[in-house]
Amino acid sequence: MSKTAKIHNEDKLVKKAIEVGFKLAKLQGLELPTATQPLKVQAVYLFLVEVNQIPPLPEDKLDGPNIKKRLALWMHNALPDNDPLK
Repeated sequence: MSKTAKIHNEDKLVKKAIEVGFKLAKLQGLELPTATQPLKVQAVYLFLVEVNQIPPLPEDKLDGPNIKKRLALWMHNALPDNDPLK
């Protein structure tokens, strides 16, 4: 998959990544903020970087669309091949 290609079902993958990220955080005894969607996305991203599930983005790429793409890629790679979101 090229770096500039649009990920199929990206929005659904981001939602699933947020759900899974919150579950992982809860299993480790952490409560992530749930105020707004952008805050959830950033909280899950920072949590996954902290627990070495995803590599951090470069400082100049730390914005909403790039964070969402990173979460979608993580979720896409974590799902089994027969999952309908793939």
